[in-house]
Amino acid sequence: MATSRPQILYLHLGNDTQAGLFDDLYRNVRAQIASLASTQEATSMAIAQSLLSTQSFRAVLVVDGGTAVKKHNALQKQLASYATVGGTVIFCCLFASFISPPDMSKLWKNFNEPWQSGDYHRSTFYLSQKMKNVFGSQRAKSLPSEYSMKALHLANVPVGSRVYVPLEQSRTESRVFPATAVDNSQTPAAFHKYGDGWLGYIGDVNDESGSQALLMAMLGKSYLKPIR
Repeated sequence: MATSRPQILYLHLGNDTQAGLFDDLYRNVRAQIASLASTQEATSMAIAQSLLSTQSFRAVLVVDGGTAVKKHNALQKQLASYATVGGTVIFCCLFASFISPPDMSKLWKNFNEPWQSGDYHRSTFYLSQKMKNVFGSQRAKSLPSEYSMKALHLANVPVGSRVYVPLEQSRTESRVFPATAVDNSQTPAAFHKYGDGWLGYIGDVNDESGSQALLMAMLGKSYLKPIR
């Protein structure tokens, strides 16, 4: 008997510019996802709310900043409820490039998270050893132990939810500005259990290969059972 493919929903509620960039810049990771799952896309709040209410998705990927604006407040709360009952919600791809700090703060409040918008810079980050307990030892092996990324960081993330972290001696990396110390309490990527589901954030703005691997590892946690 054939096993049905998992269903994944892309939310891109941003403008045409964001939609075009997503199509152009994220072809590789979309192809990886398409090899494992069937996908649908929602480009308006009405479509997103309808799909979330009537279909079963293993995960929802919020791929630009459109979902975080004030007029989509109801959808944000629906996503939080979806994750609470077992879904996986990941804010990724263009999300960090098109989100304002005020919208970020309001978004996380709807998820009852203490997270806040943090610094924006490039540095080399290192996989937290705590992630072996989160992803499992085998899935954790698929992640690079370290890689450089330019990212919008999160502040106020508990240590156990920080996927990649800087070291004490870490410095910013720039071709223009001198290197400076980074805030070791912030993280470019977060992931943790959320009710019966999972909540993730990837702040990389350049689709580094390490971030692609991280997204696939996060999605791997959603393949256990369908969620409605």
